[in-house]
Amino acid sequence: MEFEVVMLAGVSFAGFNVIDPMFIHEKFGKPIIVISKTKPGNKAVKRALQRHFEDWRVRWSAFEKLGLTNKVVILADSPPVYIETSGIPIKWASELIRALSVYSRIPEPIRVARLIAHGLS
Repeated sequence: MEFEVVMLAGVSFAGFNVIDPMFIHEKFGKPIIVISKTKPGNKAVKRALQRHFEDWRVRWSAFEKLGLTNKVVILADSPPVYIETSGIPIKWASELIRALSVYSRIPEPIRVARLIAHGLS
């Protein structure tokens, strides 16, 4: 299967199941874009991990590896989205997200994946 970029709707899924974007980048040699509808509150995430998981350091390491959080305006009348990238310039990532955001401020691959996941649960 060929793909050019990996888009993730966050680093944690279904609670605190954590995916390491840097591992994916290193494993496949493809750029990673982590997108969030709200500004990540990583201090609160770290406290929650510390409270609830013995392996919190392992889970937290995925968050620590992320780069800077960048605000991207998709639609003039909508709130921005926030992205973190690896292996891709922020300008290129921003342009890609804007190009793939057809019906909302969330790119279609992320929006459709979310619809499918909700349909399965």
